[in-house]
This record gives sequence, structure tokens and C-alpha cells, in this order.
Amino acid sequence: MLPYFFRHYDSVVDEYFIHDNDSSDRSLEILAAHPRVTVLPLVLEGDSMCGAAFEMINDLWKGSRGNADWVAVCNIDEFFWHPDLRWYLEACRRRGITYLPSRGYNIVTDEFPSPGEDLAATYRMAVRSTNFDKPSFFHPDEIVDSGFGMGRHTAEPKGNVVVPRDQELLLLHFKHLGLEYVSKRHAELHERMRPKDVEKKWGFHYDADLTKRNYAANREAARHLSLPHRGRGRKGKWKRRIPRVG
Repeated sequence: MLPYFFRHYDSVVDEYFIHDNDSSDRSLEILAAHPRVTVLPLVLEGDSMCGAAFEMINDLWKGSRGNADWVAVCNIDEFFWHPDLRWYLEACRRRGITYLPSRGYNIVTDEFPSPGEDLAATYRMAVRSTNFDKPSFFHPDEIVDSGFGMGRHTAEPKGNVVVPRDQELLLLHFKHLGLEYVSKRHAELHERMRPKDVEKKWGFHYDADLTKRNYAANREAARHLSLPHRGRGRKGKWKRRIPRVG
């Protein structure tokens, strides 16, 4: 997923901090080749993989205070989307907006994409998922505590939280990229679950049978997601609008 991830974010992100949890594929090689990536360890200790990751995610971004206008905390398969994302972030900053929520969609494909594809531009069969209405970008100097819940599916931020009146950002979740891919990915995660994960049913959706059922259900429910593109307000195009404070 890393090449697709960088293709989506490189025009917006000035610096990446990727926390690696003992990758055994080509991830570290790909990360080392990117000039704006800093690789940091992700050490998950204790009797819960999900719980350990949850505790760390709430603190990892705090090192960006004083050094960044915006911070985004996301997984490699989570693509925050806007027709003109960099312009939108700059416009929100000028208006004093400090915290940006997003509307979530699960993207579904029959097979894993070919190399070189722009996922957000190519794949539009999607299922609306309120479970992925995750926080996207926020100002690290204004937010005291991100307040993320498990998996970042909820958040109760603290600090100078100013949101836009209109929610323009989307989160395109590229997990269901063919049954073979998502099954393999979930099998790897399922093997890493620890006693407390099983007890609390954290990561229950990694189960092989449930993965197949969820993929089939999402594929059946998926509908074409029409995303506006840049323009001057003509039909089918998106017109720049100065964000309003909520």
C-alpha cells in the first residue's frame, strides 16, 4: 500500500513519520527511498495488541508541536480526500479552524490494484461507513489531547477545538481491495492478537469467516461514489468556497 499512499499524499504532506512494527516485507526499503520519511519504531507491549497501539496513537503526534500547521494520524490504507486538499487546509488555517472531521467510506474492488494507479481517482465503488467518520487533520499547537478512542473510531479532543460548519473532507478506506488481499491482511493481524484482544473482542473482525462475509456484504452494498473535481462551479465540478467556522 505504501506507493499508493505516497502517491495520494505527496502533494500535501511535507513530512511523514511512519511508525513501523517489525515489517518483514519491502516496507522498510520503500520507506528508506522516500526523502521526506522518518521511520520510528512502534513497540507494542503488554497483553493487548490493540490496547498498546491505542495508548501510543494518542501521544505519537505531540512531537510535531511548534513544527507543523496540521497533523494527520492515519493508517496506510486511509486516504483523506478533498478536491483541493492543500488549499483547503490553508484556508481553514486562515479562518482559525483547528480540527477537521471526515465522512468515511469503505472502497471495494474485485482485485488488488495495478502498480501506478491513483486509487482515489480510479476506484469509486464505496459503502458509506459512519464507523470511519474519523478525525482527519488538526492543529498540534491548539489541541491538547486528541482523545482518540479504540481504533480512532471515536474522539473527544481537548483544547481550542474549532471545527468547520460544513464537513468537506472524506476518508476513503482502501481495505477491501479484493477478497484475497483483505483475507491475507486480516489473517496476519489475527495471528498477532493477544489474550486481552480476544477477551475484549478487539479485532474480532479479523476472523477469516467474518472477513469473507463482510467483504461480500460490502461488495453487494457498494455504489458509485461521485467525487467532484476542481473547476469553476460548472455542472459536475467543485467550486472553491471559503470554509466557515462551525
